[in-house]
Order: sequence, then structure tokens, then C-alpha cells
Amino acid sequence: MAFEFLEHTADLKFRASGDSFSAALTESAKALFTAIAGDSEIRPEKEHRFTIKIHKPQLLARDFLAELLYQFSAEHMLFSEFELDLKEAMGYKLDVIARGEPFDESRHKLIKEVKAVTYHDLVAEEREGGWVIEVICDT
Repeated sequence: MAFEFLEHTADLKFRASGDSFSAALTESAKALFTAIAGDSEIRPEKEHRFTIKIHKPQLLARDFLAELLYQFSAEHMLFSEFELDLKEAMGYKLDVIARGEPFDESRHKLIKEVKAVTYHDLVAEEREGGWVIEVICDT
């Protein structure tokens, strides 16, 4: 399991991978918050729970990250731990518990302003060895 930031002309692009779709989703969330807050310590003090029901893995990955980004934008929440329960039957159902804490300027640094998770060149697919998610975010 891992993530990496990829070259992109103007925006943020990253690739996350894992041995399962859930693992790749977790790594994509870690990539998002690393882009936002760098290596700042994010304590898992509060929980945010949500569920996504959708038919395509690409849309699930985008909506998952968009909800996390919304929580940062609206509630100033940074997340560091993710508990995912993914079920597949005529589409996907993802139950999420994200743990983190509110942004604290005395402890957290903001690296990049991420405005949106886009659909452009969005990838979420199973490949040899596991799942890969590629995302471009507007910055």
C-alpha cells in the first residue's frame, strides 16, 4: 500500500494503490491530507461517519475524497485514520469512519489549498497485484 504524487501541469495529481479497493481508498485519503497538511501530526480525536452507495468504482473514489475534502473546507477537519467497510452487490456501498481533528494553526501547516476532487482522468481499477486509484484535484 502506498501513494505517490505525480507530475501535472497546474493541479494536484496522485496515485494510490493497495491490495484491495478499500486499501487503495485509504491510501488515496492519506495522499489528499498529506497534500493539504504535509507531515503535520493529525490526532484521531473526532469521528466523522458517512456512507456512499454508487455503481462505479471511479465514482466511489471521487465521492469518498470529495466528502473528506468538504469536511476540511466546511468544518476545518483534518483526518489521519480511516475505517472502511466496503460491500459489493449491484454496485458498491461504502461505510466510512474517518478520524481526525480540527485544523490548529499552532500545530498544523497548510501546504496546498485543494479546492475540488475532479472527474478528469479519474482511475479506480483492479490491476495485477491490487487496486490503483489516480486522482486530479483542483488547487
